Formats: sequence, structure tokens, C-alpha cells
Amino acid sequence: MIVSILSFLSLFFLVFYAALQVIMAALALGSAVFLRRERIIERFGRVEDMLDSDMAPPASIVIPAYNEAAGIVEATRSLMMASYPRFEIVVTNDGSKDDTLKLLIDAFDLEVVPYPLRASLTTAHVRGVYKSRRRRGVELTVVDKENGGRADALNAAINAAKYPYIMATDADVIIDEDALIQSMRLIAEDRERVVAVGGNIRPLNGGSVRHGHVVEPAIPKGIIARYQILEYVRGFIASKPAWASINALPNVSGAFGIFRRDLVVELGGYASGHFGEDLDLTMRIHRYCHDNSMPYRIRYAPAAVVWTEVPPTRAILRRQRIRWHRGLMTAVSDFRSSFFNPRHGAVGMLMWPFTVIFEYCAPIVEFGGYLLVPFALWFGWVTVTQVVALFVIAYFLGAFTSLLGLLLDERYGYFNDPTETLRLIGVVLIENLGLRQMTVWWRIRAMMGGKATKVWGDMERRGVTQLAS
Repeated sequence: MIVSILSFLSLFFLVFYAALQVIMAALALGSAVFLRRERIIERFGRVEDMLDSDMAPPASIVIPAYNEAAGIVEATRSLMMASYPRFEIVVTNDGSKDDTLKLLIDAFDLEVVPYPLRASLTTAHVRGVYKSRRRRGVELTVVDKENGGRADALNAAINAAKYPYIMATDADVIIDEDALIQSMRLIAEDRERVVAVGGNIRPLNGGSVRHGHVVEPAIPKGIIARYQILEYVRGFIASKPAWASINALPNVSGAFGIFRRDLVVELGGYASGHFGEDLDLTMRIHRYCHDNSMPYRIRYAPAAVVWTEVPPTRAILRRQRIRWHRGLMTAVSDFRSSFFNPRHGAVGMLMWPFTVIFEYCAPIVEFGGYLLVPFALWFGWVTVTQVVALFVIAYFLGAFTSLLGLLLDERYGYFNDPTETLRLIGVVLIENLGLRQMTVWWRIRAMMGGKATKVWGDMERRGVTQLAS
């Protein structure tokens, strides 16, 4: 009986991984259909008409910042150059210990003003509100407060925001000029139902930035950063479009997400102390709308792009992934009522079960497989033919998903040199021979617990103007 159980488990681990790749391939194909339709709309939809239209809803860009001296000024300037009729920028300095606030004051000629803040969301003590002395250009507000964490800083910025839609982003991003209009277009088309819009996040490492614009995207030299480019392509090009097409977008990214302000306030804002506050807010919106029978849509805008620095080293990536998985662990517990809940539609019956089974549980299953399958082979519980066949199927399905993602990404033409894409194809061929196993172990490490008291991430910024690897 023991041998039978171990033999079954050995095959289960292999079949589980193969099933994951089949589902990812199906999502990639669904994303291909979605992206083809979106490209037609982008081509003939005349989104530029919104620049002169009264139909364009005003938006507040909210940016939390903690020790972001390396790139805060460049990122703010980039956001100021967004093409959109009416928007403001609200930056929250969350008790930074470096020169973040001073650099903002000097760069934008800020002064303290008696600006009344709403008390819609509870936050740490606000020390002062700054406005620019300049009377022309985009309105900039800087909220200086005591340290409370990223979510607390976002909530303070939301209190200061005056427009009905908020775009939450990070202090280390460079935004494409038309990103805001590409995403707000989806709201203007269906104001009654669209409550949130997610954007496309791309790694900036290796690229060149001048005057707040990405002028030459490139593939970084380091394998760690290259691997993340492939992950972002799979997530934002080969997966999210398919989920969005059935109104089950798993996560509106914290680096670029637009929300209806009144709904965020109704839900209590971002959850302080949460390691995945963007996932938490997205899932709370899904649950709230379904539980209250509220017609809604969470849309995805693949052409709305922001560029962000990703961890360039193994040590920084390890800390980031442990943090992310701990955020997922909290979400799995908080939203267990959505698991196979037909009242929550595609979210409850498809997206959240997939997330729990193939993202939360996957590290456990994969790690168990790495330990058990060699013993199963040694003791003859499974045959070499079975193991090789399932591994080959899973390997090539995984490669197919990644290659399809790269093919879909080519539609946007970010890389001018064909050798850039060839470098990513090289990563496709080797990622399942060590890189994937490395991230699996880090997620297992996250489940082991340990001290995790930081209210901000562990990313060590080099600055968006200094990224060459």
C-alpha cells in the first residue's frame, strides 16, 4: 500500500506540473484573442480624441515614497508629461530618512500651505502639505507624514486627492506618455460599470531614460533581471488579458492601477501591514461587488505601460519573492470564502481556485516532487519513460507559453534589435533548469515563517536614470 501511495504521489507531482503548463498555454491563447481585439480598437478607436473631450474623467495620480531620493524627481517629471486633459499628482513622503522630501521641494519649488485634508481614511500623523509656487503646468501636492508603510502612504495621498479616479503607482516608475489616456479610455467608455483598470508593467533595467522618457528599451546583462522580463511578459501579456476578458483580473498591480476613489474609500482604503496590498484591494473589490450584486468591470489596458526597476541581484529578488508570497498567503486566508464560490462568478469558480491551487500550493507540490521523484525512480515506483514523457510535455508546454508571450509582446515593438528577443529565448530554454526551482524554494521559505516586520519592501534602488544592467 505504501509503495502504491508513493507511486501515485510521484505521478501526481509530474501531472500537476504538466496541468499547470496546459492551463498557462490556454491562458496565453485566450490572451492572444484579447490582444488582437485590443489592437484593432487602439488602431481605429481614435483615443486621441479624448485629449480635447469633456468626456475624459479627471484623475489623481497618487505616489507613495519612502527613501526614494535615487529616482523620485525623475519619476515625478515623467508622470507630469503624461498626455491627458486634466490630472493632478499627489506624492506622500512616508517619513523618509534620506533627501526625498528636500529633492522634491528644490526641484518643484514647493512651500508649506494650509491645505485641508479629508479624514476619509485613517493614517499616521501628517506633518505638512506642500504645493508648488509655480502657477503653470500639472498641479503637484506633496504630503509629508510620519512613517506608516506603503498602504498608509497611499491612503494619505487618497485623502489629499481631489478627483473621482485615482491612479496608484510607485516612486520608481517611468510612464509612457499615452499610458494614462489608454487606461482612462476604458473608464470613459463605461463609467457606470468600470471600477478599476490595470496597466502593463515592464522592467526598465538595461534601458535608457532621458528627460522622463524611456528612449531605448533593452535587455539587461544579468540573468536575474532577464528572467524577470520573461516573467513579466508571461504575466502581463500572456495571462492577464485572458483573465480580464472574463472579468476575473487577479491583481491590479500596485505599480499602475486606476480605481474609482469612492469605492476605495468605501472599502477602507489599502490594508496597512499587508505584504500584498494591491492583491488584497483587487480581491476586496471583486468580493464587494459580487456580494452586493453590483454590476462592475475591472478592465486591463495592455497598451498603458509603465516601466519599473526590478531586482538586479539574487539577494534582492529573494527578499521580494518571499514578501510577495507572504502577501499571497494572507490573501488565501482572507478570501477563502471566494474559493469555488458560484456567487462570485468567474472569480470564485476559475481565477481564485487557480490562484490557490497553482500559485499558493504549487511550491509545496513542486518541492515535494523534486524530493520524491528521484526516490520513486530509484525504487522503481515509476518508470523512466513515464517521468521523461511528463517532463518533456511540461517543459515544452512551458516553453510554448513563454514563446507565445514573446510573440504577442512583439506586437508592441519595444526592442529594435532582433538579438534582444533571441536573448530572451535563451532564458526560455534554461529557466526550468534552475531558475524556476530557485523561486520555488523561496516561496517554500516564505511559508516557514520568520520575522517580517518591515512596512516597506526591500528593493534597493539604483535610480531610474542609472539602469544599465
